[in-house]
Amino acid sequence: MARLSRRDLLIRSSLGLGSVQLRSLVTGLPVPFLMGLANRTLAQELTDPRYLVISHLQAADPVGANAPGTYADDPNDGNDPLNMIEHPVAAELAANPATQQAALGFETPSTFNLGNVEVKAAAPWATLDEDLRANMAFWHHGTFTNAHPDFPAVRRFNGAIKGYDGSGSDELDATIAQETNQALGTLLEEPISVGGTRISYGGRELPILKPTDIQALFASSITNIDQMVQLRDGFIDRAYRTVKDDGTPAQKAFLEKYARSRSEAIEMGDSLGELITDIDGDDAANQAKMAVALLQLNLSPVITIGIPFGGDNHQDINLADEVDETTAAMPAINTLWQELKAANLHEKTIISSLNTFGRTLKRNATGGRNHNGRHHTMFVIGTNIKPGVIGGIEPEDNNRDFIASAFSSTTGLTTGSTDIPYDETLVAAGKTLSKALGISDERINQRFDGGKIISAALKS
Repeated sequence: MARLSRRDLLIRSSLGLGSVQLRSLVTGLPVPFLMGLANRTLAQELTDPRYLVISHLQAADPVGANAPGTYADDPNDGNDPLNMIEHPVAAELAANPATQQAALGFETPSTFNLGNVEVKAAAPWATLDEDLRANMAFWHHGTFTNAHPDFPAVRRFNGAIKGYDGSGSDELDATIAQETNQALGTLLEEPISVGGTRISYGGRELPILKPTDIQALFASSITNIDQMVQLRDGFIDRAYRTVKDDGTPAQKAFLEKYARSRSEAIEMGDSLGELITDIDGDDAANQAKMAVALLQLNLSPVITIGIPFGGDNHQDINLADEVDETTAAMPAINTLWQELKAANLHEKTIISSLNTFGRTLKRNATGGRNHNGRHHTMFVIGTNIKPGVIGGIEPEDNNRDFIASAFSSTTGLTTGSTDIPYDETLVAAGKTLSKALGISDERINQRFDGGKIISAALKS
């Protein structure tokens, strides 16, 4: 018997016992129907809905260890606690000349602009496209956990995010998708993950659909597309028979509305195949390309990816991984922005990040960084995001390390009147991200307990 190719296996599994998301992409049927649910959530109409591309890594990379807000204005000011923060030191990396050279830009930071706001940060951040930086901000907050397995709880904002009807709890990605999918008119109600750490939706863990696997499934070839359509038509015929015999009127109407014709299925397969011809791996840059391709076909309101910045670097003795991966992260972020611009989606998309926790800004006994649930830095990019730094950090426990500061919702500053206390910094970030994505204040306040929308973080 002839062996099935990897592509054949992917196609068949997508229509059989495999990922319900792959099955949805192939058939054109939304996931709720494939899961036996005829009705999608009924969200309010939104005036300016936007897609979300968000990086998630349970490893809790040191994104914020060298970001704006972690360098003192005057490196010789002994009274500035920011001078106690420990960044990579080039002299420690002499064994690797390339990494040593890169580390010079961490030890001696660059001064550059986020829009009209002058900041200091590790030199790689200054390599981001100027127009990207004009729409980029760094939000400092806590996640309030130090344990990797708590990442699902962090995505639920430790219970502060409520379910669609205001009861129970839900994850950030699910909440955003539920609130924006109808306004955006996406095929899927739920997020798609092409990298990073797995998330959940509706009580089930979503698979990570690697860029190379999606490419193999939707490769633009006549044989592949024909096989997909034949299998798809068989699946829909079976669905019709089931609905005709046992379905409700709502289910029948749902199937009639969403079942695509043969020509539409071919067009979708061809379109995605053409958009991803240059995918050549599963790294962050390829995830970025795949994310934009999926957005171009309006498949999901939320795409999750994973952009590494150094990983779980307890044993990163000289912070070499931190230097190398942070440096490599910038081309991936640039690629995402450039692909969005080329697709004319940069004004319709927010890019962000949320990991389990941050890392200690002082190094541990071996030279690496430990877990720090008291400080995490989220980068946020979008044309309605006010560039700059929101919040900040302050020393804690007799200068043992640093914690996110309370700050003002109207200025973003840690000085003066501060109405967002430390323990509400995470939910404030979530509410503000939701606002940037076009969700109404009414729904935001129904879905999130506590905190305030940070008006200083958004362009008026």
